[in-house]
Formats: sequence, C-alpha cells, structure tokens
Amino acid sequence: MLNSNNLKMKIGILVYKMSGVGGVEKITSEKVNAWIESYGYDVVLITKCEAETPFFYEINKKCKRYDLNIPAKLRSGVKNYIKNIPSAFKLYTELNKVMRSEKIDVLFTTMRGIDSLVVPFVKIRIPKVSEIHGSGFAHNRKAWILKSLIINRYKKFVVLNKSEVDYYPLDNIAVIPNFIDNSDYNYSKNDKKNIIISAGRISREKQFDHLIDIWSIIASKYDQWEVHLYGDGPIEILREKINAMSLQDSFKIFPSTAQIKNKMQDASIFALVSATEAFPMVLLEAMNAKLPIISYDSPNGPKSMVTDGKDGFIVPLNNKISFAEKLELLINDALLRENFIENQRMKLDMFSKKRVMNQWNDLILEILAKK
Repeated sequence: MLNSNNLKMKIGILVYKMSGVGGVEKITSEKVNAWIESYGYDVVLITKCEAETPFFYEINKKCKRYDLNIPAKLRSGVKNYIKNIPSAFKLYTELNKVMRSEKIDVLFTTMRGIDSLVVPFVKIRIPKVSEIHGSGFAHNRKAWILKSLIINRYKKFVVLNKSEVDYYPLDNIAVIPNFIDNSDYNYSKNDKKNIIISAGRISREKQFDHLIDIWSIIASKYDQWEVHLYGDGPIEILREKINAMSLQDSFKIFPSTAQIKNKMQDASIFALVSATEAFPMVLLEAMNAKLPIISYDSPNGPKSMVTDGKDGFIVPLNNKISFAEKLELLINDALLRENFIENQRMKLDMFSKKRVMNQWNDLILEILAKK
C-alpha cells in the first residue's frame, strides 16, 4: 500500500509570486515548510514572475526555487484571452522544462484565468491539483461551464469550504480549508489594549473604507479606543477619508508587517469588512491571537469559520449600522469578549496545521495510487 513513509516524493508548487503579503503567500509558505519538515518530501517552488524580489514569508532552505520570468499581469475577457496567448505558450514551454528536469511527481497550482487552462496540458501524465483561494461568488458561472471541460483535467480542484462547491460545475472537487499553526502563547487579558485591529492588502474588495464609516458612527463615544489597520496599497484615499471625518487621532494605518501576530496579540477585537472571502487566513490568525471577531457575512468564508454569537459576530454583508452595533457590544462587554475567545479553542483544533496537512497528504497519496 502506498504511504508517506515509503514514498520519496517531489512536490511542485506553481504560484504567481511569493513576495506579497497575503493569505495565498502565507499558506503556501506554511505548506512548503510542512512538506519538507514534517513529511520529508522534496519541494520545488515555481514562481511565474518574481525576478529578484525577496519572499515576504520564510521558506525552508531545502526548497528548490525557479522563476519562469513571465509577466504575471492578466486581464479577463475574450479579447484579452487572445492577447495572453503568447504568454500562455511561454508558460507551457518554461513549466515543461522545469517539470522535466526536476522529475516532479505531483504539481499544485494557484493559477487563474488562461494560465489555469494551460497547466493541465504540461506533462500530461503528471497529476496536477488546482487550488482556488478566492470565492466563486464573484465568478462568471456561464464561463465556468465552458472552462470545466479543461479544468476537469486536473486530478483535483480544491476549494476552501463546502459552500464553494456549488459554484463550480466540476466532477473532481475536494474541500480542504486553510490552517493555522495553533501554538499557544502566555495570554493574559490584562495585556490587551483598547485596539480594534484589521489587516489585509489595500484593495477594493477588502472594503476598508467601510471600516472607516463604521468607526465614524461610534468613535465619539469611545475616545479611549483606536482602530489599527495593517496593509499595503493605495492608502491615500483612505487617509483622505479619515481626515475628512476627523478620525486621524483614532483610526491609524500602518504598513504590512511580519510581526502581525504580535500586533494582534496586543489588540482586543478583530474586524473584517471584505466584499468576498473564501477562507480568510487572517481570521485564523486573529483566533490564534485570542481575538474576538466581528465580520461581514462575506461570501462564503467567515461563516464557515465563525459561529455567530458563540465565538464571534457575523453581520449582514455591507450593513454598516449593524456592524457598528455589534462592535459596540464587544467594546462594552469584556466578559463577552472572553467568552468568544474561550469558545474559539475548538475551531483552532479543527483548523490545526497537523490536521489539515494530513488532509493534503491523504489527497496526494490517493492521487498517486490512481496514477
């Protein structure tokens, strides 16, 4: 019987980049390190266009790295698919070279768009797994019916929660969530400061402007509290909004940091206001930092991680008034915050690194057994 103890395997992981600060980069680095350190596999990490940019998250030195040096920016739409054909052909040829020279046994990829349609045809006999880290809520469902003819050529198509399965007309779907290395720390509620924290890239879908509006509703009542936002991107529009609402003393924006865990541990509440989320890593990080969570019902991740009223609050999507009301409850009730934190323990066990990586390993062994 095939098992991880008698199998020396080489895993390939194909991503756009690893220099960014985000959930995909974070979980990819964690998986690379786990494959090497916990399972003893060889790992080849392939980036599409990284150049000499250093990775944000630490990668085990035993991981072999390649960069294909192909411009990563893609645009959607039929006309742009045609324009992307030369880039897609280069992806095919360069990826083929790496897979041939490294003798990769199974390839994982987070590629999207036309790139995701190229990968199944590279070294056809090598099984490939597509990982979807965004929500299918935002996808064109008619387009997916056409794409399914090719996407079904992947051995497995992995989504992050059960709600996502309904978005894809595919036969090869598996559900595996993200995970957290749930190491504890010397938690004391006395160490917590009056800080509401949020984090993520500054982009339209993260809707951090909503958090400014929400805070403006209640800020005047809580002059001992602050909102801290950690993220990179076009922050000037947010700063202008903060200044226009005279919130600059209590709503502060900081650059992304590798020390976000420590920043979370200092805070008392975590807030998420995204338009869509499939399985936000940042919520697991917040739970691990002993933070009660308040989140929009962003399709479809938060409600698969947070039980409303038990270990956090799930607020109707884009309902700023309701969000402000729930935020006030958490600010005013330290015991409620403690109860939410206590009830998060079981969730952290469900999404532990060991448990979820075993799911990934079982998937690999299943795929190779049928090869």
